[in-house]
Amino acid sequence: MGEGNEGGADEALVAAVCPDLPTIIVFDLDDCLWTPEMHELSGLPSISVEGPLDPKDNESELGTVGMKVPSRRRGRSGGGGFDWGGYNNDSEEIVELYPGARLVLRELATNPKYRDVIIAVASTSLEPSYSRACLKGIEVVEGVTMRDMISHAQIGRSGNLTSEKTSHFQLIHEESGGVPYQEMLFFDDCNWGDHVGTLNDKFGVVGVRTPQGLRFEDFEHGLEKYRLQRR
Repeated sequence: MGEGNEGGADEALVAAVCPDLPTIIVFDLDDCLWTPEMHELSGLPSISVEGPLDPKDNESELGTVGMKVPSRRRGRSGGGGFDWGGYNNDSEEIVELYPGARLVLRELATNPKYRDVIIAVASTSLEPSYSRACLKGIEVVEGVTMRDMISHAQIGRSGNLTSEKTSHFQLIHEESGGVPYQEMLFFDDCNWGDHVGTLNDKFGVVGVRTPQGLRFEDFEHGLEKYRLQRR
């Protein structure tokens, strides 16, 4: 993932065992990897939320599992300041990975067979700075954030980016040195438009829709779909 790795013999072995892996795996963010969507937040999520990094093991190592928006409720004393931090109640705004998405990212981070797979994100987020704050803060495994895993992050819908993710993929294609679209695998919730269908029709990108958020079985389905299409 991301930067190249040393060890030619090991890489040759991985390539021999896993010849059908995508060159690039691209993820949507809002409603695919995490919830809630950025435009639903009242401000920048800047406070780390700690918890077990493995969703299957509550005794696993602790790390930043979410990013919280500071509470802007006025203090109980009636003073002029705000309560930056809030309380543990339903009014808290916390961005967290879906459990399945966390499992998928942990698999990509720890399984050697994905070592040379490039990870990218393509998001039409209305609040790109919020998205980047979450990428920078949320850990996948101890000491490794989402941003550490990502080689290409195309987020937003301004400048060269539009509400159509074809623009995001064109930039990923260019930044990656021309990796063919047919060597990419894409996951997107498609709740606000069929980006998966559009990208397949225009560029031949293999994609999987994740309307309930990314599940591990969606990831496995995507890999199999990619393998069969590459034959």
